[in-house]
Amino acid sequence: MRCPSGPPCGPICTNEAVESLLKTTKAEISTLKEKLNTLSSWMQIQVPKVEDGNNFGVAVQEKVFEHVTNTRTKIEAFQTALAKYSNERGDAVAKAAKSPHVGDYRSLVHQLDQYLYCELRLIVTEIRNIYVRNE
Repeated sequence: MRCPSGPPCGPICTNEAVESLLKTTKAEISTLKEKLNTLSSWMQIQVPKVEDGNNFGVAVQEKVFEHVTNTRTKIEAFQTALAKYSNERGDAVAKAAKSPHVGDYRSLVHQLDQYLYCELRLIVTEIRNIYVRNE
């Protein structure tokens, strides 16, 4: 456990379980984002020629491209949420260190860790769903 020297009531350690899951999830998000970018680039260079009366291929490709774009937006929202957690936890730890007599600050740190754990489960489930989605 990585624990800095902390206030008299004890340091607030890094939550190793959450950090490990966070690292793995960030890697999965990064991999998925790269794959979506590659797919998006490939689709853009494969645009079929628009012909009179038969634009079905173009319409299908536009719909798929829209789906890929929406998925990439969702993945970017996951990245933003994970970055927000680090900032919020850092603020809560700083408050707990500054006011060690206020137990609610220490409790807040643990609540943030629990919240992120649940969020990571949802994010990983959604990543799995993105890979297996067949729409």
